[in-house]
Amino acid sequence: SGGMASLSNQSSTVKSFLITGCTLSFGSVAQCGLLGGLAQFLWSVVRNMDAMGFFLQQRFSNTTSSSSGFRGMDISSDSPGAMPSPRRWKQTAAYWWRRTDVAIRGFVRSHSDLAMSHVAAYFKSYQRAANDVIALIESSGVEPIIHDDITTHMCSALCSVVSGCIVVLFGMLLTTHRNTTTSTKNAAGNAPLDDLSLLEILLFAYILCYTLLFTALEPLRAAIKAVYVCFAEHPLSLSQAFPLIYQRLSRISDASGSV
Repeated sequence: SGGMASLSNQSSTVKSFLITGCTLSFGSVAQCGLLGGLAQFLWSVVRNMDAMGFFLQQRFSNTTSSSSGFRGMDISSDSPGAMPSPRRWKQTAAYWWRRTDVAIRGFVRSHSDLAMSHVAAYFKSYQRAANDVIALIESSGVEPIIHDDITTHMCSALCSVVSGCIVVLFGMLLTTHRNTTTSTKNAAGNAPLDDLSLLEILLFAYILCYTLLFTALEPLRAAIKAVYVCFAEHPLSLSQAFPLIYQRLSRISDASGSV
């Protein structure tokens, strides 16, 4: 009887989350499905660019020894009528790179797919939950673990393979029956479905299939990311519910912190 009661409680919890996701939080779920993958990709790009920027700063430290990073640069050192010097071009590129970097980081903070755990648990809006979760991740030191996670890459690869297969089959069907369906000519003497139109249809079909599949896999990705958020916010609760996962994450976190 205890097992049946536990099973019924779990099913009721899943049902309540499903109803909430399809009604109250449907906008956040859809927004995360469309923008969460892009935010995750930009997050990886920013981390790689940070590592590259640190290397370049060490490499060219002799030219910027009087300042730290991009701060302290003299923006208007050249005279108005003089030709732009290489230093001026570097300063302009650095200025626009800093603005782009700030915009990307702001987008990642407000559209991270990690927000779905707080959306489901606390019924927050998507952007507010994303900002709260990112602040929690940064303060707890779980960011290296999330960065090394391959769930997003696996889902993206699966969506790409399935979408590619669907597009190939659809393209073969169109090219096979194009002559029978376009036997009549229009006034310009061209077939109604030419090669360019066929390419546009296949490209649109690929984007549509990829988007739908990635959105369908978002609950799986959100469940895995929720474990990381729980490890950062309530590690003791995770240790009691899933001790094996807690031990493995603890070892990975300790190894990442010692590097």
